Amino acid sequence: MVLWYPPDAPWVKLNTDGAFSTSTLAAREGGLVCGSDGGLLRAFCAPIAASSSFEAELLALILGLEMAMELSTHIWIELDSAALVSLLSSRHFGSADFRHHMALIRSMTTQRHVRFSHIYREGNRAADFQAGRGVQTPALTYFDPISAPRYLKALVRMDQLGYPNFCFRRKDVG
Repeated sequence: MVLWYPPDAPWVKLNTDGAFSTSTLAAREGGLVCGSDGGLLRAFCAPIAASSSFEAELLALILGLEMAMELSTHIWIELDSAALVSLLSSRHFGSADFRHHMALIRSMTTQRHVRFSHIYREGNRAADFQAGRGVQTPALTYFDPISAPRYLKALVRMDQLGYPNFCFRRKDVG
């Protein structure tokens, strides 16, 4: 069972997701910022140019950070990429291919209170939904609580009410 938790005031919570298709080479990103009541503050989705799913995750985080920084100096970043959370929590910049993205993220998060956490994809459904919309969207699109798609509002509301998301992982017997 995976639960999404709202941040404590004055924090906002940023959930992002990036995706990359090796068959079509299409990439997309999406994300949202929620307040301490769990309600939607802003969201985005967009098609992007990325060379891997990891780069798509990084680009989604950068755009999400830009959006979250307009709303608060206390940002809880929650991602479904455990590898990215691990890298962000360390002092390393990762491979040479992504160092410029990591350097930008590090510079954006200085002078801010930031924490990173991992959530399974099932608990990151709202950001995953937004990333999926990125393929259908011709350009970067922002949403507020009124203009957000109905399904996004429903996902946010379910998280806000504490509805569980279920994660079925196969345990290898060994």
